[in-house]
Amino acid sequence: MLNTRRDSCRSRKVANRLNIILRICVLITWIVFAEQALEIFISTPRAYAEESQKQALPKQVALALRNKHDLKIREILYLQKDFGNPDSALQTLDRLFDAIKKKIKPKSQYNKEEAIEALKAIGDVLEKEGNFEYGKNNLLIEGLEKKKNGKRYIDCDDYSSIYLAAAGGLGLFLEPVYAPKHVFLRYRSADCMDFYWEPTLASEKDFCFYKDWLKIKETSGYPKVLNEEEFEAIQFNNVGVAWYERGNYEKAIGYFKKAVHSNPDLVEAFNNLGAAYAKQGDYSKAIDCYEKATLNNPDYATPFNNTGVAFYKLGYLEKAIKYFEKAIEADPKYYIAYNYKFVALVKKGEQKKALKFLKRIRELK
Repeated sequence: MLNTRRDSCRSRKVANRLNIILRICVLITWIVFAEQALEIFISTPRAYAEESQKQALPKQVALALRNKHDLKIREILYLQKDFGNPDSALQTLDRLFDAIKKKIKPKSQYNKEEAIEALKAIGDVLEKEGNFEYGKNNLLIEGLEKKKNGKRYIDCDDYSSIYLAAAGGLGLFLEPVYAPKHVFLRYRSADCMDFYWEPTLASEKDFCFYKDWLKIKETSGYPKVLNEEEFEAIQFNNVGVAWYERGNYEKAIGYFKKAVHSNPDLVEAFNNLGAAYAKQGDYSKAIDCYEKATLNNPDYATPFNNTGVAFYKLGYLEKAIKYFEKAIEADPKYYIAYNYKFVALVKKGEQKKALKFLKRIRELK
């Protein structure tokens, strides 16, 4: 009997323990379930945030993948918006870039032969589908408009900009190269076979070609590879020239200043800045700018001649003649300086010298 009671007591204790354990299990299960249920509501904003990132990602990727030269050419067109429609110009460029991508398969590396073939293909698209021809002193935004004969005339730096943007999307590594009055390209080859590319002719060229064509002296330090800021200076200079030609010398001066700030070695920008100051009658500032241009490039005849003109306007005829002679020394074929020297000699009252010099001009011609 006693054993029976003991067994019954043990059974109740076991049952109670089992009941407690069961309750604990139920409580734990409920807590876990509640936490999981709560987690659903807590995680909703995070899921929404992740979804928002995924929605924004294509735009971010598109911006990241668009090569720097492609972005730069778009900046150039909006910089020139006072002279044309940048959106229309971009549509023209995008059609050409699409045609180039269909014709050339991008590669991670090119040997020299492959690079030349790809660059020729770009030139072929620009000539046949873009109807591009080389023409001096045109803004890109103006050059992208078809002219009456169906051609688009663009300058060497604009040709280079288009090549840089197109090549960047194909994995071709090009760099802009500057020589006075001209911009062209250098290709950096994977097999260390670098070469120059003349975009206006769509062909490979060597240093000797540019030396003869542009009259580059071996001691001049040209041609010079440009960084992004230095290449941008050329675009600022071009916009300055456009305003200068329209008679807005104040705006022209602003852009020429930007150009020389971005590239203090850009002799054309210093010369143009001087010319704009001269148009405003500020010959002192003009002469200072011309001097900086000739210091950067002693073979550049134009600023020497312009300095002579400034001194002529100020009545310093002897100084004027001296600078006209410097211009002739820098470039013996610079006939403008010959003409100005003749006029200065007549103005100075030295008719015999003037007539003798006029005879020499005729002989040279």
